[in-house]
Amino acid sequence: MAPAVVAAAGAAALVPYLPAGPDLYVHLLWCWEVMRCLVAGVLPVWLPDLNAGFGSPGIRLYSPLGPFLQGVVGLALGSAGAALRAVPVLAWGGFLLVVRRRRGTPGAAEWGILLAAPVVVYALLGRGAWSEFLAVPLLWWLLDVAVEGDLAPARDGVLLGLLWLMHAPTTLMALVLMGVAAVAARDALRLLKLTGAAVVAAGLTAWHWLPLAFEVGLMDRDALTGGIFVASRNVLGSPSAHALGENIWLGWCAVALLVALAAERWWRTEGVRTVAVLVAVALASPLAAFLYAPPSPFSFLQFPWRWLLPAMVVGARPLRRSLASPGGRLALGCLLAPLLAFPWRGVASDPRLTAAMTWKQAGAAVFTSFGGNPMVVDAAQNRPASWALLARNLERFGARDAVLDSGEGRVTVVSWAPLERALRVEATGRTNVALRLLDYPFWRASVDDVAVPVYGTTGVVEVSVPPGRHLVRVSWAGDPWARVGLAVAVATGLALGWGRLRLGRRRRAGGSGA
Repeated sequence: MAPAVVAAAGAAALVPYLPAGPDLYVHLLWCWEVMRCLVAGVLPVWLPDLNAGFGSPGIRLYSPLGPFLQGVVGLALGSAGAALRAVPVLAWGGFLLVVRRRRGTPGAAEWGILLAAPVVVYALLGRGAWSEFLAVPLLWWLLDVAVEGDLAPARDGVLLGLLWLMHAPTTLMALVLMGVAAVAARDALRLLKLTGAAVVAAGLTAWHWLPLAFEVGLMDRDALTGGIFVASRNVLGSPSAHALGENIWLGWCAVALLVALAAERWWRTEGVRTVAVLVAVALASPLAAFLYAPPSPFSFLQFPWRWLLPAMVVGARPLRRSLASPGGRLALGCLLAPLLAFPWRGVASDPRLTAAMTWKQAGAAVFTSFGGNPMVVDAAQNRPASWALLARNLERFGARDAVLDSGEGRVTVVSWAPLERALRVEATGRTNVALRLLDYPFWRASVDDVAVPVYGTTGVVEVSVPPGRHLVRVSWAGDPWARVGLAVAVATGLALGWGRLRLGRRRRAGGSGA
């Protein structure tokens, strides 16, 4: 089975098209930038080519795992587009192997139902939301063990941490529904295990969420929860929803799921799953609109209809079990019926972004392929305050990587790596040298190996240089909270390893005593 999955991924990589969803642009650019960083031998903590070469904090914020995995695969396959096609096949193929092992042939049928579900298809082919689509296998496992009462804090804490790194909004929804399942089952032990898993996940991912908690304040919150992303405006049935036609279609998907639930009376045999599905659908509806007002964590979901995805994941099991009856098959047909009116956006030709491309080449390629912005701008939620001056700096820099503020002189680029830049500056008087680099708090500078302040009042990194010939270096120092978080993550990992070692010794001692 595994060779078939790999072969299918290889075949997908050869297809010269990509789904033309609204998220295609940024996912393609993130994958390409990861490839560029890995080729340079650094982690993608700063994406150097985005925003017309001025850079971006990028995927390090929010959900980095999906683009990172795609970038690794992109290096192996030669282009970002090939990775975006192959990775979903590999992820869902691996998911099939897991569910077959856990549930046998019925598990494979459940996998098929889930893969064909309208809201799952919409995530990838409608929106181009790769990270959300890749999160579904992890979401399925976590919701399954929560509903079935099989949750293991250590194992599932690790998986919950991976889900956080893959797609943070899905993690929030998973935690809520896992808690709902424990309450519906009236099982305090499940709640205790869920708490343990959440603590493990928080410890292992502290290197990510600790700096994020600080750096989110450096971004424009309105870009994340304002405008078209106001969650309360995007509940199902809202007349002011963004992409109103798709919101209406998703509303019919919710109705179809509820009809399937009622037709087969899931509550008779699947009480906990029924409660979880109903809660998820309710949270996507106008009934829950008041929950999405900032500063509620739910406001970061942006689109409350996201709840339909975990609702479908939970409901796949009852649907599969009811297939033996005519009513069950009719319920499945009802669930799949919205596919007949699927909001298909068509396909875009693959721009074949490679690790060797500059930002100008990549920008020209995405513009030619599907009309993407040739300035390769990052997603709005990844734009620091200095981004507001980008237009002015584009005019100021032109095609140059560095400019002198005043006086006569010359600046030469010695090296230009993602996390370190070196310039040779020759000036007749004191001047500032400005780099094609968005101002961000974690850049550090030196002149002739002596640390100097970084000035960012013009939206880019600037360094004051005295008269004469000097070597200027600017390098990434990193968020100090990331180092604290890394220490917490290492301590958590060591604690898990120690606990597993002790458990193994106890089992061996018990076996020898018997």
